[in-house]
Amino acid sequence: MHIKDFAIKHNTVIIADVHYKRGDVSFLRLLKKWINNPPSQIIFLGDIFQLLLPFDYLIEYNAEAIILINALSEKTHVYYVNGNHDFNLKSIFPRVIFADGFANERNSILLTHGDLTDPQDKKYRLYAKLIRIPFICKMIHFLSGNFKTNRLFKKILSKPVKCNKIYNFEEIALRKMEHLEYDLIIEGHYHQDTDILRGHQSYINMPAYVCNKKYILLQLDRRKRLLIKEEYGR
Repeated sequence: MHIKDFAIKHNTVIIADVHYKRGDVSFLRLLKKWINNPPSQIIFLGDIFQLLLPFDYLIEYNAEAIILINALSEKTHVYYVNGNHDFNLKSIFPRVIFADGFANERNSILLTHGDLTDPQDKKYRLYAKLIRIPFICKMIHFLSGNFKTNRLFKKILSKPVKCNKIYNFEEIALRKMEHLEYDLIIEGHYHQDTDILRGHQSYINMPAYVCNKKYILLQLDRRKRLLIKEEYGR
C-alpha cells in the first residue's frame, strides 16, 4: 500500500462509498455546498464513483461530479484514497492528492478505503495491485472490447449497491486491527457504519453515503483533541 502522511485540521470532512451514478442530485448538491463554503480539507475515502477509470466513456458519464470535484480542489485541499471502483485518476483530477491511504503518524491515525488491509486476502491484494497499474488497466479495457461497446462498464454501472449487514464483520475488523499498528483506523468499503474497540485501538467503518447520506467531520477542541461528528447530506 502507498500511504502518505497528512496533517489533521479542524473541520476535516471524510466521505466514503458514495458510488455516484449520473444524476445523483444529493451528492452534486453536497459538492456545491462545499465549493461555496469549503471545509479545511476533504478526504474522499474511495468508491466515490460507482465506476471511474481514465477512459472517455466513464469520464463523460461522470462529468457533472468530475467538474465539481475539480472546482472544489481549487478552493481547499482534497485528498483521494483509491477505491476498488475508482483508481488511476490523477489525469482526471490534477490538483487532488492521491494515495492508497493517508496516515497521521503523530496521532497514530490511518485512513484507507479498506479493500487492501485484510491480511488473509492475499490474492485480492495482488489483483488490486496489478489492476491499478495503468498499462494493465488499459490492456483489460482493450481486450474486453470496451473501446468499442463499453459493455463491461455499463454492466458495472447498472449494478445495485449493497447496504447489508455483514454478520462476521467484527472478526474481519479485529483481524485488521491486529495487523495495523495505529490507534485509530478509519475505513470504508464495507458499508457497515460501526465502531469497534480492541484495547487501545479504535476502528471506525465509515457510513456509506450511498446507503444513508452520512459522512463524518473531524474537529479539534481547544486542547487539540480529536472529535468525530456525523453529518448528513441533503
